[in-house]
Amino acid sequence: MKKWFLILITISPIFLFSQSYETQKNIAIDSKNLIEVEIYHDNGNIYQKGFLKNNKLHGVLQSYDIDGDLVVLGEFNKGKKNGKWIFWNNDQVIVVNYKNNKILNYLETQKDLEPIVVR
Repeated sequence: MKKWFLILITISPIFLFSQSYETQKNIAIDSKNLIEVEIYHDNGNIYQKGFLKNNKLHGVLQSYDIDGDLVVLGEFNKGKKNGKWIFWNNDQVIVVNYKNNKILNYLETQKDLEPIVVR
């Protein structure tokens, strides 16, 4: 009986974590020791694409909605957000400038229109 209980305890996390919304599909290492990671939605469309260096996000990160439309584009440097990040949400576009994970400024616009908020 103890043996079956231990087996059940051992394999139950596999079943619990196998029900995730995304599944990791592709991992590749390039010549700069960057690990390219692609994660996919359950429907097979890409969810996120980015790079790791020394186990930290590094380089361009792209996130997609379930239909495969780009919703976030930004860049990490040693695990911190840096530079211009663009967020698409329905008819709105938000551009945020980061330096070492801190927001320098941002701009909100409606798609195909002039900026509506600048800070």
